[in-house]
Amino acid sequence: MKWGFLVFSGLFLFSGVAFANESVSLTRATELSAAFREAADKVVPATVKIISHLQTAEDRRAMEIQIPALKTPHGRRNPGDGTGTGVLISPKGIVVTNNHVVGTAREIEVELNDGRHFLAENCRYDPATDLAVVWLKLPPNESVPFASFGDSDQLDVGDWVLAIGNPFDMDTTVSAGIISAKGRSISKIRRTELLQTDAAINPGNSGGPLVNLRGEIVGINTAIRSQTGTYEGIGFAIPSNNAQWVTDQLIKHGKVNRAWLGVETRAVMLDDVRRLNLRQGSGLVVEYPLPNSPAAEAGLQTDDVIQSFNGQPVNAAYQLQRYAERAEIDKEHEIIYAREGKRYKVGVYLEPLPPSLGLLATPQGGVASYTDTELGLLLVQSTDQILGSLHIQGQQGMLVIATIVGSRAEKAGVNVGTLITGVNGKAVPDRQQYLAVRATCSMSDGIVLDTFLPGGTAKQCTVRLGQ
Repeated sequence: MKWGFLVFSGLFLFSGVAFANESVSLTRATELSAAFREAADKVVPATVKIISHLQTAEDRRAMEIQIPALKTPHGRRNPGDGTGTGVLISPKGIVVTNNHVVGTAREIEVELNDGRHFLAENCRYDPATDLAVVWLKLPPNESVPFASFGDSDQLDVGDWVLAIGNPFDMDTTVSAGIISAKGRSISKIRRTELLQTDAAINPGNSGGPLVNLRGEIVGINTAIRSQTGTYEGIGFAIPSNNAQWVTDQLIKHGKVNRAWLGVETRAVMLDDVRRLNLRQGSGLVVEYPLPNSPAAEAGLQTDDVIQSFNGQPVNAAYQLQRYAERAEIDKEHEIIYAREGKRYKVGVYLEPLPPSLGLLATPQGGVASYTDTELGLLLVQSTDQILGSLHIQGQQGMLVIATIVGSRAEKAGVNVGTLITGVNGKAVPDRQQYLAVRATCSMSDGIVLDTFLPGGTAKQCTVRLGQ
């Protein structure tokens, strides 16, 4: 009996521990649930549905957020209109959303979570980061709920976040997940790094807030990676620190004023440490400075390793881009770099970012460029986004992003922002075709370039030996 009592006592004590553990787990789960609820309560009222009345059927097809109507349209909506999400950041009715949500709209209508509808009276865009700011036409003395930006730099992989939006035209929906990665990049968004999350993001979520458990906006949901067009566990958001800076620029200046360093970089590889006699594997390797850029003027060369900008260490191209583009123009900034095993310090005076470059530089520094040294041109393959910014329609080709001073092309009148669509009468819609055609050209016979200028004006230029 004594042995049986001990066994019974052991079971009793173990059971008590189990009940205690279950109670602790339930308490923690309940606390997390409450944190989700409180965060959602702060931001859901400020999250809005954006109804973009589009100009043409072509616009509707091009709009990434277009989805089938799953319920009867409200108000003046038409089945072909696009829907997306935005978030109010001011009681005066200022909404932040994605450029691709509103960029082709002839009229923008916004539906608040409380059912109120307002039209937009002004909209400003930054295609380079896929952000837009919309001003609502509010009646006098009417205010709206709003949310505040948080500090996205404080986020770590594994942190809980909520994605709020209107997926598949369904009214405000909240999904939960974590930050899966930081510093991501995709080709369609050229001038910002991205947060990656596994919180469910679907068509219609674009432009909505990604929220931390304090109820602060830490990102603007903007894209997914999917083979089906719907959620597969990988979504992307523009970090709030980038979104807030772009938003402030659009509000204050009507455009984003960026400074330009003008250097293509990549991460340091293991082979670089030995090849370049580096003491450590940190920094960014200069692939080349763009001709006539501030970086070139400061003396930076291929294979230099940039280690810091104004005292801030740089180990990813998006970090250097962020520090440089926000730095004061026409003021000296300090760059520390390594060359042949020695460290150097140089002052560089930044210039305004040339308009034709605004959509080209990627967070990875991965511009698919080509230098035509014989003509004296630095070229990049055009994209629909770039051509749209230059108001050139129905054309493809190689865009001039820099010219060498005194080169044959410059003397022939080929300027930055020119789109080369043909060489000697043959179309060159991409880099491969350009290289193939150029290989058959003779400078002594003259090279005829078919070009389009920003705005869409066609022009022919002939480049010859001796120019």
